[in-house]
Amino acid sequence: ILCKGDVFMGRKWKVLTGLVLVGTMLAGCTPGTAKEGDTAESKTETKTDAGDSGDDAASTEKIELNMWDLRTEGAGAKMIDTIIENFEKENPNVTIKRTAFKVADLRNTIKPAINSGEGPDIFSYDAGAGYLGVLANAGLAMDLSDYREQYKWDDRFHDWALEKTVYDGKLYGVANELEMLGVYYNKKMFEEEGIEVPETYEEFMQICQKFKDKGITPLIMDDKEQWPGFHYESIWLNSFVGADRVKEAVAGKIPWTSEGFGAALDELYSVFEKGYATEKPLSLASEDANKAFYAGEGAMRVTGTWLVSACVENMKDNVGFFFVPVASDDLDNCPPGGLGEAVVVNSKTKYPEETVKFLDYMFQPDNMELWYEAGLIPSVKDVDYSAYEVSELFKDVVDEINASENLGENIDVLMPPKVNDVTQNYVQQLIAGKIDGAACMEQKQKAFEEEIEAGNYSVE
Repeated sequence: ILCKGDVFMGRKWKVLTGLVLVGTMLAGCTPGTAKEGDTAESKTETKTDAGDSGDDAASTEKIELNMWDLRTEGAGAKMIDTIIENFEKENPNVTIKRTAFKVADLRNTIKPAINSGEGPDIFSYDAGAGYLGVLANAGLAMDLSDYREQYKWDDRFHDWALEKTVYDGKLYGVANELEMLGVYYNKKMFEEEGIEVPETYEEFMQICQKFKDKGITPLIMDDKEQWPGFHYESIWLNSFVGADRVKEAVAGKIPWTSEGFGAALDELYSVFEKGYATEKPLSLASEDANKAFYAGEGAMRVTGTWLVSACVENMKDNVGFFFVPVASDDLDNCPPGGLGEAVVVNSKTKYPEETVKFLDYMFQPDNMELWYEAGLIPSVKDVDYSAYEVSELFKDVVDEINASENLGENIDVLMPPKVNDVTQNYVQQLIAGKIDGAACMEQKQKAFEEEIEAGNYSVE
C-alpha cells in the first residue's frame, strides 16, 4: 500500500487535467468461525437434509467470515461496508465480520495471527515481495491460481496488476487500489506565467527556476513523517535510471549500488539545494503541506493520486497533474505506481469457496460505481465510468492507468520493513545535505541483502 500518512502508494504521458482503530480481538476472529449454536452435528444434519449436493449444503450452512482491511474511515470504509451488506443479502447464509486496521498494525499482526489459527479469512495486505511474497513462501496465503481461471480474472483485471501478486508462478492475491506518483500543479499560476506542462526533465527544472525567480515556492515537498521520502526516491530513480533497471534492483538482479542510482538521488538533493522545494521540509507535516498547496502557497505538490479527491474539493478545477518526465530520451516514460494493496485469502480458512466468492464479488462490474465514487481505482479494466459522479481529474487518472502497458515501481510497498527503516532515515539525511546518493544506496543494498538472507524478502 503506497503510504498515505499511515499508508504506505515509452510514450509521452498526456496532461492530467481534471483528478486502517486496531481492533485486534484475535479471540473472536478465528478463520471461518461458525455462528454460535452451529455444532458439528447440526452441520451434518444440514447436509443430510440437502441431499448429496455439496453446493446445496454450502448454500444453507451458516457461515461467518472474518475480514481485516485498511479502511478505517471515510468513503472507502463506507464502500466496503456497502459491498458486504449487498453480498450478505445475496448470500443469506454468510455473515462477514469486518475489522479495520492501520497499516503498521496489520503488518505486525497478520503473520502471527494466521500461524496461531486466529487470523481472518480474507484480508488486505501489501503486494510486494517483502510482504505478500513472504506469506506465500510460508504457505500462509492461499494459491488462487485455479480460481483465477474459474472466475476468468484475466478477462477482468489488468494483466500487469495480476502479475504483481504472482510468486513462483502462482497467484496469491487480487490487486486492489491502483496509485501513481507525480506532481499536482496550480493551473492558474501556470497560466499566469505562460508555463506549459513539462515534457522533459530539463523543462521541469526550468519551470522550478522560473517560479523561484518570481518568489513563488516551486515544489511543496514535506518529510516530517518520513513516508513522503519513499515517494521522492521512487520518482527520481525511475526518472534517472529508468523503470526497467529499478525493477531489476527490486528483483535482486542488480544491486542498488549500480551505476546511476546514487547519482539519481543526488539529483533529488539538488532540488532542495537549489531552493526549488519547501525551505524546511523535515519539519513540515504532510497535511500542512497539502493545505499550503490548496492555499496557493506553492505552484506544485509532489505526491500521489490518492490526493485527487481532496485537491478537487479544495481547488475545484484549478488543479492539474503530470508525471515527472524521464531525464533521458533513452528511457521509457513509465512513472512509478503500484498497488495500494492486494486482497488475500488465508490459506487456513475453513471456507475457501465462500471466501473466494466474496473476493470475486468485491470486483464485480456492478460494484465498480461504488469504488470509483469513493475515489478509489481497482485494477479492473474497461470500466465504463461515464455515468459515475467523479471529477474530471479522477477520470483523467483512470484513463492514464487504463492506457498503461507498464508502470514504474513505487519501491517502499515492495521492500521489507528493515529496508524501509533504513530508507526513511537516509532520505532525511540526503535532504539535509549530510549524505550523498551513493552512500544512501550502499545502506539500502546492505539492508536488502540482510533481509533476503533472513527470509524476509522473496526473490526469483
